Amino acid sequence: MKFRLYLLWYCIAVFILTFVTFIVLHVGRLPPIFWLVIVLTYIVAPFLIYNSFVEPLMEKLSGKKMLLLTFSIVVIGMAFTESTWVIITPKWAFSVTTDKSTYVLCENVTITVSLKNLGFITHSFKSLISDPVLLSVEFQPTQNPTVTYQVWYSPFHRNITEFSIGPNESLERTFVWNQTRLVKPWLYNQTYMPGTYRIKAFIPDAEADLEMEDYLFIAYTTINITST
Repeated sequence: MKFRLYLLWYCIAVFILTFVTFIVLHVGRLPPIFWLVIVLTYIVAPFLIYNSFVEPLMEKLSGKKMLLLTFSIVVIGMAFTESTWVIITPKWAFSVTTDKSTYVLCENVTITVSLKNLGFITHSFKSLISDPVLLSVEFQPTQNPTVTYQVWYSPFHRNITEFSIGPNESLERTFVWNQTRLVKPWLYNQTYMPGTYRIKAFIPDAEADLEMEDYLFIAYTTINITST
């Protein structure tokens, strides 16, 4: 009987912990007084639960009824915890696409970057730059495709900014690259050059250094540029 009662109390504690976690993840930072209240609640809750529920239940319910009640609360507690984590866990889809896969020299390349919230609630993130998406275009030499050379990047302003996206909503950014070089324009002594280019889109973490390449999200695609 005592084991079942302790199990009953454990399930109730799981309810409280899950609910508090949901508030923390959804609301964000909470004042220290809130955590003090939670700690005191966990200290006082066992005594309140025992005096208010356990002893009366022991007097009114038989062993079979207590077993059924404990089993029901365990099942409900597991289902509640699992469903809550499914709801509050962020689910994202980050992609980069171009309007076509092959271009001729000097033709504008339209690039679209999308971040979609696949979760059930609104989620937020902080980017190191004010417009969260940064784009980099890299040339892949045919003689050594494992090595890339950056030739262009999207303008950016370093300023930590928070963004929120609702469920099933997307944050989209569109870029146009005119095939000019911003990085090492003297490379191969050409401004425009046919070949394979890798396009990298990413959102840098607010705590990261751009040179450290610490990303919240990252995606790649490739295009071909021909001379005719």
